Amino acid sequence: MRTPAPDHRARPAPGRLPYPGRRFAYLGPEGTFTELALRSLPEAAGSPLAPAATAADALALVRRGAVDAAMLPVHNTVAGVVADTVRALAESPALTVLREVVLPVAFALLVRPGTPLARVGTVSGHPHAGTQVAGWLDRRLPRARWIPAPSNAEAARRVRDGECDAAVAGDFTAAHYGLQVLFTGIQDTAGAATRFLLCARPGGPGARHPARHGRTSLVGRLPGPPEDVDGLVDGLRRHPFLRAVSLRTVSDGRGGSVLFADCPGGTDRPATARAVGLLRLRVPGLRSLGSYPTAAHVPSYERSETMHTEITSEAGGSTEPASGDIARLREQIDALDRFLIGTLKQRLETSREIQRIRTGSGGSHVDSGREVSIRGRYAEELGEGGAGVAEALLEMCRGRSPR
Repeated sequence: MRTPAPDHRARPAPGRLPYPGRRFAYLGPEGTFTELALRSLPEAAGSPLAPAATAADALALVRRGAVDAAMLPVHNTVAGVVADTVRALAESPALTVLREVVLPVAFALLVRPGTPLARVGTVSGHPHAGTQVAGWLDRRLPRARWIPAPSNAEAARRVRDGECDAAVAGDFTAAHYGLQVLFTGIQDTAGAATRFLLCARPGGPGARHPARHGRTSLVGRLPGPPEDVDGLVDGLRRHPFLRAVSLRTVSDGRGGSVLFADCPGGTDRPATARAVGLLRLRVPGLRSLGSYPTAAHVPSYERSETMHTEITSEAGGSTEPASGDIARLREQIDALDRFLIGTLKQRLETSREIQRIRTGSGGSHVDSGREVSIRGRYAEELGEGGAGVAEALLEMCRGRSPR
């Protein structure tokens, strides 16, 4: 099913009035799923909407008072947590979440009008989109080079301007950039959904929402890369008061980690208040983003949320993930593996080309200084295990003669 293009006149829904004076930002440029999520809210009707290049830029607009709230993607059922958003939230003190929106997502391949599939040599999109279409690209465009973009709409802009051949985005994005939808439904996993958060300054002129609170979120920094804090986080997951809490870590890009926690319910519930208190005790500096209404039930999203941890009742009972959930997770792993293998093939081909150029001018196959830099980069991002990955990668590419 094609996703309808958003109505840029942003008219209020029947029976609702616009909220005059409200200003909103979103991860842009125009034509992103994040814009679609923001425009689904009645309080955004008739209000100025400002696209931001990054999650950090959007939250900076909120902190400066240039906008009242910003909509950002935080988690996808296939690709997982959106690291850029989590890092930006950790860097932005005194922000609160007003509500969440969950949208089903499906992807299309967009090209300049008249471009056949055979002429697509480069494909761009957000890394989360790349993960979700890796299998399709491997089957249909095995030789195409993937170019990451800050957003899928930015990828479409690059196609329009001739910087790459095709973009992975929602089909509704094509109209914004004068592109042609070459294929629809190219995602590897049907029924995927993305969760978005509307963030504002506490006490600011935020969006109106019901008093019910379905979720409480926290964010904070941990010393050391994610693999070094796995033991701490796994211990938290096993605590009987925290088994219903979803805990995710991402690299902060500077050798540390960011922890993002979702607790079911608002802090007016004793079980939630107890979980929040325990988390803040065990992780000093963990900051609450507040309690807020959850989105309307989306089966695929709610199912994926229960995959990350055992779900317990307040009485302490627990259930194990269903075998169907394990099968879906394995499908995601297979898709990720296909994406990684395709990327490694591209790296190997590029390394061979460098070797041909170096040896053709009398140089050697190996640049030891370059290898030291690569090992350091992998170790910084992935820890000790990353150094092993780098060594295996270098061994695969080192000194290989062209076939």
